[in-house]
Amino acid sequence: MKNSFSYIHVAYAIATLMMIIVMVKIVPQDSKNMALAFQSIYGIISAPVEYRENSPMYKFTNPILFTESDQNFFHEYDDYDATMNAYVRKMQNTHKADAISVYLRDVNNGHWTGTNLEEKYEPSSMLKVAVMISYLRKALTSASQSTSSIDIELSKKVYYPGPDESEQYYKASEHLDPGDYSIRDLLNDMIVNSDNVAMRLLVTDNLDEFMNVYNDFRLLKPAGDGTTDYMTVRSFSVVFRTLYNSTYLPWDVSEQALKLLSETHFQSGLTAGVSSSTIIAHKFGEHTNILSNGDIINHELHDCGIIYYPSHPYFLCVMTKGQSFPDLDNVISTISRMTYDYVDKHSTQTSIN
Repeated sequence: MKNSFSYIHVAYAIATLMMIIVMVKIVPQDSKNMALAFQSIYGIISAPVEYRENSPMYKFTNPILFTESDQNFFHEYDDYDATMNAYVRKMQNTHKADAISVYLRDVNNGHWTGTNLEEKYEPSSMLKVAVMISYLRKALTSASQSTSSIDIELSKKVYYPGPDESEQYYKASEHLDPGDYSIRDLLNDMIVNSDNVAMRLLVTDNLDEFMNVYNDFRLLKPAGDGTTDYMTVRSFSVVFRTLYNSTYLPWDVSEQALKLLSETHFQSGLTAGVSSSTIIAHKFGEHTNILSNGDIINHELHDCGIIYYPSHPYFLCVMTKGQSFPDLDNVISTISRMTYDYVDKHSTQTSIN
């Protein structure tokens, strides 16, 4: 029995070696295909994973919020990946950026790819989208528990003391004057003008629901060790994906949220890389890392959103770090243009491939 067991292992090793030789002959230059072949044989590629709401609100259902799948499934992006990886290396080698991460997803079929997916960033104003979702969720819940409506809930007034752009490089072109404003007005100001004061008011007034949204979306949290960078492009993508798929808010409310995101005044970044007639629902964020003595470590600039290319809408998220906001802005707009051109080139097919 012992010898038989050894013979089985030897035979298995020989068979495995033969499979490796065959695979090398089939795909000698394609590391991604090679990885997929190995992973398929050994079962390493994970099947799509469903992430559900797990809310005590539901007794008989458990809605799916989003799914995650292995990047190695989607070979249609091989050319895009090669071009994007080369561009990212060039920008880092020429010191136009210290770090660049890219996440691209076909929002209709779920196929995706990305570059430097594990790099972490300070999300900053990007989280204003989650703040908006949390307030819309709260308004819906309050309306369902009373005789009011979501419009009535969003009409409630909050005192706004005026803007504070002391930490912002990109200034808003419009501002609210101090005074009482409806929740809807503050939501609009927070998204369209990226108003930090409006965000702080809305989070303070709705912290529990904001944390519920944060946890439901499984967003990455600060490490607690003093570092400010903690969000990845892939993690943040869930925020826009749930809006597009209407898996967290009703479709009509998700529609309103994305419409508002399409009205943001930030015309650099992703917007600068697409045609002027293309609708884009997006949110940018900026952050400057400063030492206690006032010295600047670096700047961060991000822009993520859904580009509504006709028949092929896609989600693109670009997060960057570097020494110059204008350089980072140019990097994001260039990546946006490269991606738009890629989608445009392949738009005659039924999916981005």
